Order: sequence, then structure tokens, then C-alpha cells
Amino acid sequence: MRYIEVYFENSKSRRGLHRRRRIALKICGDKISEIEGERIDIKPTYVIGDAYMIRASLERGCYVAQIDLKMNIKKRVFGYIYIYNENGEMILKMKYRKLKFKLIFGDVTYRNVFLKIVDYLKIPYKNINWRT
Repeated sequence: MRYIEVYFENSKSRRGLHRRRRIALKICGDKISEIEGERIDIKPTYVIGDAYMIRASLERGCYVAQIDLKMNIKKRVFGYIYIYNENGEMILKMKYRKLKFKLIFGDVTYRNVFLKIVDYLKIPYKNINWRT
């Protein structure tokens, strides 16, 4: 059984102008759930908030998604979504900026896994660019 380190963070700056949110999800078929396990505290990016890491076990036929979103001073949200397979290899990397997703790395055959994550988290978007 293989393991992967996933990060969780919910922090903001002292004045509340910048924020960072990182979560990880496990996708097994149609079931999506948050990853649970032993927490290892780490230092957050910004002063207010907390961050921790979990070593997640990878099950056969399941995917792990790491979502990393930031909000800047102009209230614009941008970030990345990483999807890993059962061997711990990154199979898809999508960039989120200006309400649009862009394929950075990976194969289009995993689009249904990506769309499940976006629908589950209710992330607003106008367009998805599947060309690299």
C-alpha cells in the first residue's frame, strides 16, 4: 500500500487581505470524501489560521485530489487542482484563474474525475480549456 502526503490549510493575513485554502479529497467511484488520518501540524502560509498534513493511504481504483486556492487583495481567486492516481503519480494538473480552468499537465481522459470534484466543491467557472 502506498501513501501520499496531502495538506490542509485555512489561513489569512493579519489584515485579512490575503487568504489561502488547501483541502484534499478522496474519490472512489461516485463517492467523494475528505481524507482523515493522523494530523501533523505545520506552519501556515499566513499568520491567522492553521495548517496540517496527513499521510493518506492510496486504495486501488481511487484518486486523491489536492485543491490549493488563494485569494489576493483584489478578491480574485486563483490556484491549482492536482489529481493523483493509486500509485501516487500526478495524472492531472489544472490551473484556476479568472473563473476559468486550464489544463497544465495530464490527460483529458480524467476529465470526469475533475468535473466531479468541481461539482462537489461548487467552484464557479465560465470555461474549461482542455488543450495544453
